[in-house]
Amino acid sequence: MYQILNKFISFLLLSILLLFCRFVAAAEELPLSLGRHFTAQGNHDAAITEYKRFLFFHPHDPRVGEVYYNIGLAYRAQSLWTEAVNTLRIATHYAMDSESKSEYQLELAVTLIATQNYDLAQLELIKVMLRNPSVQRYRRALFLQAVTYIYQFRWEAAREVLRDYATDEKLDARFDSALNMPQKSVKVGSVLSKILPGAGHVYAGDWRGGLNAIGLNSALGFLIIDAVLDGHYTDAALWAGIVFLRYYRGSTFRAEKAVEQFNLQVSRQAAEALLQRLQEIVDSP
Repeated sequence: MYQILNKFISFLLLSILLLFCRFVAAAEELPLSLGRHFTAQGNHDAAITEYKRFLFFHPHDPRVGEVYYNIGLAYRAQSLWTEAVNTLRIATHYAMDSESKSEYQLELAVTLIATQNYDLAQLELIKVMLRNPSVQRYRRALFLQAVTYIYQFRWEAAREVLRDYATDEKLDARFDSALNMPQKSVKVGSVLSKILPGAGHVYAGDWRGGLNAIGLNSALGFLIIDAVLDGHYTDAALWAGIVFLRYYRGSTFRAEKAVEQFNLQVSRQAAEALLQRLQEIVDSP
């Protein structure tokens, strides 16, 4: 009777232990499953909550890096760029192997590009390539590196990187166009504006700003001359020294900015053409 009772108690304890283990395993997996489910549903806030719940109860789990990675992607999906960058950096720190680290750094680079932190993105991509990742990840790193150079208008650097990525005549033609695109001189725009207010704007293609500058400065000039002819020298001096000089200098400054804006717009158009062709290359079978 005593032996039967001992066996029963042992069986009962074993059953409780197994039930507890299953409960613990379920408790570990539930937040991850819910996090993946909410991510698939597009409910990123709820997904982040579940992933953070897992991290709170299991801070030393080997999957911590992957969980931080998923949180970083969820932040990025909501355009919470600072949180996404910080979390993906943490994911990189906790990565269990080199391939995972490379994958996390590639996504970190994508996020940095989206925030226009091109130099920091380049640094992450260099780290990936120095690690000798898989061919697929290496090619993706090359592609992203070229994209950062294009966004920075560094045409030759982008072209050099893409020589190891793909050979394409249309892409080469667009690089030639980017390298030979018309650029206007800020100095010339400034000199023209000083000679004739508004001329610098016209040089930059800003006809509206040019006509406005010519009209305003001409009107002020007329008022000054009229005051001199009427013998109102004090008024003429005030108009010239306070009002006219201010708008004259402002016209020169705005002309310089108009030229810079023209050059920036032309560069952006060239970059868009290159990125469009790159997308076509990626999408082609």
